[in-house]
Amino acid sequence: MAFPRYFQQFPDLNYALKMNKAGVSKYIKIKDYFKLLTVRSDIYREDTLYTKYVIKDGMRPDEISYEIYQDEQFYWILLQINDIVDYYNQWPLSENELKNYVYDKYGGASGAGDIHHYETVRTEDTATPPNLLLPGNLTVPKNYIFRYPTYPGSTVELSTTPVEVTNYTYERRLNEEKSQIFILDSKYVFDYDREVRNYAKKLPDTESFVAIDDLGSIY
Repeated sequence: MAFPRYFQQFPDLNYALKMNKAGVSKYIKIKDYFKLLTVRSDIYREDTLYTKYVIKDGMRPDEISYEIYQDEQFYWILLQINDIVDYYNQWPLSENELKNYVYDKYGGASGAGDIHHYETVRTEDTATPPNLLLPGNLTVPKNYIFRYPTYPGSTVELSTTPVEVTNYTYERRLNEEKSQIFILDSKYVFDYDREVRNYAKKLPDTESFVAIDDLGSIY
């Protein structure tokens, strides 16, 4: 992944690493990446600004940035507009990474195939047009039974029982949800980049500190 120009305009932070016995702190200079930005929620109402995008298996933010904007450096915009601050936990895993993750979490292939929970099946009656009687994917007990008339006013009842959802299927669904992101329209990307840089230039340099508590411990 390319080094982000995003941070170049942000102020420096003298970050205190430790304090010696004389009370003098040792600092290192880093970019103040604590100044995070988020897009206003009401902006998402502007359909002309954003489009939905499905992340392909194993794709990184910089690869998507190059695909959409012909410049890999704008990957930080993708992360920012989707409120992704923890790449390792909020970005979807590749198929191979997902398999390794699930096997490690649930104890191998056997654990991955164990039942995580039970869910309802989408159920409609036989009327024309059919009426939705029970949404699918609702978590229910294993012994749940849904009974319903074949059509409004019918005395004949049918029933459905829940389906099993394995640990692997559950984790795959969560991963697929992470694959659904928004993309900023390419014609606005330079305006967006300019606004962020102008904001960053106005921020002052800052300094952290190391404190000593009443017991003499440094933190």
